[in-house]
Amino acid sequence: MHILLFPSWYKTEKEPFMGTFFEEQARALIKLGHQVGIIFPEFSSLRELFAEKEVINENYVDDGLPTYTVNVQSKIPRMRQLTYWTFSRAVNKVFEEYVTQNGKPDVIHGHSLFYGGIAAYYISREHKIPIVITEHLTSFIMGTVNNKEDRELSCEIFSKVEASLIVSNNFKSDLEKELGLKNDTFRVVHNMVADLFFEDFHPKPFTQGGEFVFFTNSFLLPRKNHKLIFDALKILTEKKYKVKLRIGGDGPLMNELKAYATAEGIEKNIDFIGGIIRLQVKQELDECHAFLLASFYETFGVVLIESLACGRPVIATDSGGPRDIINDSNGIIVPEFSAHKFAAAMEKIIKNYSGYDQQAISKNCFERFNELRIAKELEKIYAEVLEKQKVSV
Repeated sequence: MHILLFPSWYKTEKEPFMGTFFEEQARALIKLGHQVGIIFPEFSSLRELFAEKEVINENYVDDGLPTYTVNVQSKIPRMRQLTYWTFSRAVNKVFEEYVTQNGKPDVIHGHSLFYGGIAAYYISREHKIPIVITEHLTSFIMGTVNNKEDRELSCEIFSKVEASLIVSNNFKSDLEKELGLKNDTFRVVHNMVADLFFEDFHPKPFTQGGEFVFFTNSFLLPRKNHKLIFDALKILTEKKYKVKLRIGGDGPLMNELKAYATAEGIEKNIDFIGGIIRLQVKQELDECHAFLLASFYETFGVVLIESLACGRPVIATDSGGPRDIINDSNGIIVPEFSAHKFAAAMEKIIKNYSGYDQQAISKNCFERFNELRIAKELEKIYAEVLEKQKVSV
């Protein structure tokens, strides 16, 4: 099949760490023998009302993966439908260029409605190509998709596309309830973990009384709730545990978090690594003992399955998506946003570290989330929507 992906965020020269799992999904489908391309339609925020209206296009072949980027800066305040229509028209010009150079795709796969999925939907309807949408965004649940027109458009698209997918069971339930959709609107297809994280496996030993290294990796945003981890870490230092926290990722809270660590007297226990590429993430996981995630809400949690692939137990707040990932054998879900309870989970991992079978953790993760398994699930769905199209014709 010829599959064209429309991610709503993706790596650029300025943001090289964005949307890596979309690229990994594309390459997994290529491994199955499919032709795959990417169009990344970057939509400037409606808040940027004073930006000049322009369209910036570029395309290149990224190690065999045709990649097209279109950056559309829109300037139509309070006219959302017209804004999305003009945005989609600009993206359609890039789509037509893609078709000229690569052929017409059999199926379109949009990742998140805002905004790649919206453009993908309009283009699919104009060119009579079946479309699959996967929703990833926390924005629906966190309250930032609150405009009536946006919510109505979301309901329309999720209900009308050939297949609406979602990345976890909890997110499925929450989003169907939030938008008043039927409880069978979405089909759950988990995110995949790249093969890279299963390569060169080796367990990380720990001797009680030695330094225990925790790792976390995410954009430094309020939703990721890093201060909860800091507070829990401080509790452990006060109990005289030798602990180190290494933080991967960059973002707007970098300076604030550094200042907070200093104010709490734990700056020597924390290393800020900054944004890191996938190979570096793998290296950090190999060197740590356990992974931490304290988010207020997660639609899934790719960082968790990356950690499990390396055999590292994980601790996460009960933020939704982790319920599909974590069990008693591979980590702990902390039921409340409490520093003391998070610290208790960290302490439990330290004390019982030898009880976690790192090889078994990695094997179980592979069985559930490996590239081939998830890519074949998607392949099956694409085949289903194409068959339905043939029947309807």
